[in-house]
Amino acid sequence: MKNLKKYLALLVAIMLLVGCSSNDKGPGADTDFDELPAMTTDEITLTVATWQQPSLQTALKDAFEDKYPNITIELIEVDGEAWMDSLTNLASAGNLPDVFWYQGDVDIAIRNGWLGDLTPYWNADPESEDVLDSLKDQGVYTMVDGDVKKLSAASAYQPYTIYLDENLFTRYNVDMPATDWKWSDMISLMEEMTIPEDGIFGYNTYTQLLTMSPIVNGDAVGEFGWDGESYDLTGYWASALQQHAEFVQSGVHAPFFDTDEAEAAFGDRLLWSASSGRVAMQLDAWWTTSLFSTPEFVDKGIKWVPYSVPQGDNAQTLNKPAFVDFGSISPTADYPREAYEALKWFGWGSEGHAVKLNHFKTAVLESGDKEFSYPDGLPLVKKQALWDEVLDQFTTKLEADGNGDQVKYYADFLDNVKSPIPLGGAVHPGFGTFLSEQYFAGEYGNVETEVIEGNLRAADIASDLTNRLNQSREDTMAELFD
Repeated sequence: MKNLKKYLALLVAIMLLVGCSSNDKGPGADTDFDELPAMTTDEITLTVATWQQPSLQTALKDAFEDKYPNITIELIEVDGEAWMDSLTNLASAGNLPDVFWYQGDVDIAIRNGWLGDLTPYWNADPESEDVLDSLKDQGVYTMVDGDVKKLSAASAYQPYTIYLDENLFTRYNVDMPATDWKWSDMISLMEEMTIPEDGIFGYNTYTQLLTMSPIVNGDAVGEFGWDGESYDLTGYWASALQQHAEFVQSGVHAPFFDTDEAEAAFGDRLLWSASSGRVAMQLDAWWTTSLFSTPEFVDKGIKWVPYSVPQGDNAQTLNKPAFVDFGSISPTADYPREAYEALKWFGWGSEGHAVKLNHFKTAVLESGDKEFSYPDGLPLVKKQALWDEVLDQFTTKLEADGNGDQVKYYADFLDNVKSPIPLGGAVHPGFGTFLSEQYFAGEYGNVETEVIEGNLRAADIASDLTNRLNQSREDTMAELFD
């Protein structure tokens, strides 16, 4: 009896996970078809929860409803500070949105049975072929019966970005690197642009070398050397973390925020190094582009220009780490076909992205100022017209600001970031658990901090961490899918 109960509980979980629905109002996830079924003509309402700007959400809602007049989109407000907790509360009350994005740890979404099965729609949708190649198979998992299911899809994309202060390079007569630079070029320039006698630092970090290196040097398809089957921290992860530690200790890296070193260097321990005018490179994210165009930086004579994360010297791909958000549809959605279309519209779809770009170009605040200086995020598909429009909007803004000479950097950047690799927790079961329980607060303490402070060497613990991370994935996969 105990085994029977366990089997029945598992069966129910699997049915929820693959998106089976008790209704008969539309094609279910257990249906295979060669072409996407027609959209319903019934008057229906779809609930949608994303964290896009409210005005952008409204623009997408209005355009979707214009195309499908029989469908009403109800935008669900979710607490952005506690997104996953809020989704949990909605799901517990039987109100999980038909379409939703999830944050961070995919384990939570899978464990709670939130992710509907996108597989039949994705496979029958000709637009899926246009999705950036490195993102097509993300969010795909093997079920208990061996079936492969796509449970989530990329919905928003912001690439890792290396900003170089062109004015600082000019001041010290150092040539800007080629925009198709290599990893060794970046490391060498960090050292060359460290000028202690003038208080100049080679780089500052928000994003990390240890995340970048395994992807761009090792052609990994996930964080920490993930190759599609297992992780490996013994190579590029270990060498990148140790390199970073040595740069911190030797003053190549700028002082950390709110430290005595920052006080000594800048006279203000709370000054962000990137706004000091004394840092050659800022390792950051694409969304910082708008901030760097504000008077806080321009008036100080700082001229940050974007470079993609450099390609590995011996790499075979242009894989780059990226912030990629994922979404899915509820497994209990009454209209899964229509929910899929809305998920695509708010996420990766070309039509929806055209709406986004038009909104970025035309939206104004009550003050009359433009709401968006630049497009917020990049396309998730290959369609060149969308990428061209992104560049056109950047060009217009740069030329209006008297920075037409920077257009070449943006054009080359966009050409170099079409193979994004998502961060681990968003799509890899067990990764978030490993980080929280073993990487940042396990036997070794905070691994990165301990290595940076010289208490550990990355190479000495890399093999053990590799085993622990692979075990965490294996255990989590067994818990969720076996």
